[in-house]
Amino acid sequence: MLPHTLLLLTGVILTNSQTLNSLDEMYKVVELKSVLSDQLDEYIHTVALNGKTKERLQKYISKLHNESISLTKEKLEEEMSHPVRVYRFFSELMTDLADIDKLIGEGTDEINDIMEQFPKDDELDLAADAIIRLQELYGDIADFTLPRENNSKDVLTANELFDIGSRCMDNNNTCGALHYMLRAKELFEAANDVDSLMMTLEHLVDLMEQEGNFGYALNYTLLQIEYYERLGEQETVEELKDSVDLYKHVLGGELKAEEKAKLSETYHCIPSTHIDPTYQQLCKGETVLTEHTDRKPLYCHLYTNNNHPLLRLSPAKIEEINTAFGLNFAHDVLTEREIELLKQAASSKFAASKIVEGREDIDGSVIQQQSRSSNTGWVFDEENKVIQEMSKRVATILNLDIESAEPFQVLSYGIGGFYLPHHDWVVDEDSFPGFGGNRIATWIFYLNDVKEGGATVFPHIGAAVWPEKGGAAFWRNLHYNGTPNPLNLHAACPVLKGYKWVSNKWFHQHRNEFKWPCKLDSEL
Repeated sequence: MLPHTLLLLTGVILTNSQTLNSLDEMYKVVELKSVLSDQLDEYIHTVALNGKTKERLQKYISKLHNESISLTKEKLEEEMSHPVRVYRFFSELMTDLADIDKLIGEGTDEINDIMEQFPKDDELDLAADAIIRLQELYGDIADFTLPRENNSKDVLTANELFDIGSRCMDNNNTCGALHYMLRAKELFEAANDVDSLMMTLEHLVDLMEQEGNFGYALNYTLLQIEYYERLGEQETVEELKDSVDLYKHVLGGELKAEEKAKLSETYHCIPSTHIDPTYQQLCKGETVLTEHTDRKPLYCHLYTNNNHPLLRLSPAKIEEINTAFGLNFAHDVLTEREIELLKQAASSKFAASKIVEGREDIDGSVIQQQSRSSNTGWVFDEENKVIQEMSKRVATILNLDIESAEPFQVLSYGIGGFYLPHHDWVVDEDSFPGFGGNRIATWIFYLNDVKEGGATVFPHIGAAVWPEKGGAAFWRNLHYNGTPNPLNLHAACPVLKGYKWVSNKWFHQHRNEFKWPCKLDSEL
């Protein structure tokens, strides 16, 4: 067997990124399971253990080994294409690791080092957040609480619903908590799981109190009393009766309270967090017309930039999307080889995506880090001649100076990966040290086709760009007079199924003064 340190050096080590946003990082977890299985197998043969502990560890050794040999990278990608499966992947992983940790006690240095390499609990939080986010934005098509005709497997269990509902409560997301807790209640009742049902009813009472709906709080309290009376827990019953008296008083007396407690109507919660309806409609693929939507005909054309040598034999296939700020799509601008090169070059550098300081949100407030979920890796032209040629091609199509460009920013979005509406330009141009002026233009390569979701949407103009492998969207961020154009507000919609890879390249004002000169009209 290879020494553990050598095993880690051979590549089975996670980067400082969000694991669920990278298939490569997910597969490293699978590989780590194999390493842990080998070390545990060695451990039970060298350490004296009692029968039950040894038996339980042997089950984990078999489970870890079987999972690592049965999941190829291709099979893992298919398996992890659904939000519920991703959540279960991390939920089971955290449960298994916690149990193994208890069984081995102090363990060995090798085992402890391996255990330290696995993702932490915050990855499970991210997976739960992804499910919550998808349901809130996409509605019924992302409601994983009920079975569907073509898929009864990827449905959240009662315990999973309870855990996600508890997560919503921790984040003061009352509507989300009610959505998951109410379904959990139904399933616990059907399974006659009284203990779990009592915990769920307790949470529902708290949630309804927060909503100010004391009729529902009364109803759930009466249900608790009914169950506790069957169990003979009279002390708990008396405490709950005090709550019943309080609710009756608030509701205006016995008769009115009885009417309110019948729950004749389905409860509808009004979310406290606002989702922009235009953004939501565009993400769902619905047609949206705004005052800035182009009414005139838009065209597709072949572009050579005045017969430039880089485009003479292979013109850019340009499709107009909106003329308000030059939003276009270039088809087939990347080869398969170039796509793989970009992805490989970025993967080893991945870290959780951050926000550029100084960028403002729609309402003028500074954007916070929870506004996005993805991994980022920067790829520089100097790393590879092919990368240099790609940058030259982009600069030629945009007719901008390559020296003004930032490196390629490669992004990997997993299930629920997103970036809320934002601008690429900033208020404080000093936020871009080493680059002259603001970001004048944005270019986005799409490095894969996305199974569902993941569109780039522009709420102010009612436009959506759907990922197309090898294609690219591009637009102007600034007016020709150098002032920011607010119309290019855009967002990355959450990935509903699969993964999404993109690569951004931004160009700055410096060295482009004569490429994009001011117009005679000072407003342009």
